[in-house]
Amino acid sequence: MRTPTTHPWGDPFWSCPIAVTPHPLTDGLHVDVAIVGAGFTGLATAHYVQQLCPGQHVAVFDAHQVGHGASGRTGGLILEDTAVGPLPGVGDCIATLCELVHSQGIQCALRVRGCWEIGRHNIQPTSPIRWDDHGTLAVVYNIPGGAFDPRQYLAGLASLIEQAGGQIFEHAPVTDLHFDTSSSVRLTVADKTVTATRVVFGTNPWCLPLLGLHQQAEGIHTVAVATEPLDDAVFEAIGWGTRTPFYTLDLPYLWGRVTADNCAVIGAGTTGLGAVDAAHISAPDAVALHDSLAYRIRHLHPALRDVRITHRWMGPLCRTHDSKPLLTSLDDTQRVLIATGYRGHGVALSARVGKLLAEVIAGYGALPAWSARPRLNIA
Repeated sequence: MRTPTTHPWGDPFWSCPIAVTPHPLTDGLHVDVAIVGAGFTGLATAHYVQQLCPGQHVAVFDAHQVGHGASGRTGGLILEDTAVGPLPGVGDCIATLCELVHSQGIQCALRVRGCWEIGRHNIQPTSPIRWDDHGTLAVVYNIPGGAFDPRQYLAGLASLIEQAGGQIFEHAPVTDLHFDTSSSVRLTVADKTVTATRVVFGTNPWCLPLLGLHQQAEGIHTVAVATEPLDDAVFEAIGWGTRTPFYTLDLPYLWGRVTADNCAVIGAGTTGLGAVDAAHISAPDAVALHDSLAYRIRHLHPALRDVRITHRWMGPLCRTHDSKPLLTSLDDTQRVLIATGYRGHGVALSARVGKLLAEVIAGYGALPAWSARPRLNIA
């Protein structure tokens, strides 16, 4: 079944409205902290800056709307550490996310009860699943993890920021950057000038052209689908009665989770390398990926043979060439901070990164030594 879409990348399963107070963008606006990108990283950073630096004027700018990019299109799997495992300075990702959600009362269907690493080798004899997908897929390890509703989380963060006096400017693309003085950065935002004492870029692959980071990272899309709500009997039949999120340790890759209303969200495959904006869900490669994914799901187990696919979509991610996140600064004084390159592993990591960046801005945190700073000449 092909579902009609209204977005070139398809319409994701998540549909929670994100209410943002509209603000007119005035030429010459000055803020203490300008955050570029209204996704997980940008909004988490804004929130933590407001906590650690009360009284500072924080503004978030997004070229589209809150959650337009990866954050609103993710599957919502919550995992620990980075795509390459633990790295100094960004540990306790799940604990940071959970503390943020629970302490601030964000209603986002958060469930952190573990995750399965599944594979075709060295499987657990007691694995509850035995799925047919290029061999037998079964549980190999049980690890910390979980899932949540990404748009509900974004809506909660946006509300917190506005309640604390911050501003979120949608349809406000940042197209240029200059260091004006030793203490000021000038941005061109929607053809207007905004100055800031500190700037944070958390725009996934969209910061790469402006900041000259093409040699360090690249954008690409991953694809996902959602099924109709499944009966409890189906989950029990396929061994997924616990609704535990999963991802494969070997190829071909597959990941999945169950939503609060018993829909399965499952993803696999990438497309649109280096041309994230131009990617389209109706492109032959994207159609083939979605069709292949639907086929795989229906053949995992006989109980899924006639399952109906209700949503198909793509979501952008940014990957660095060493697979480590890019957490760095553009200048020696750390006026411009950059956070990107999570390689699809950024749901919990983004909360920890947001807290880290806020600590740097507050003056008692440090950027990790393992993420090299680009040496650029931006006038």
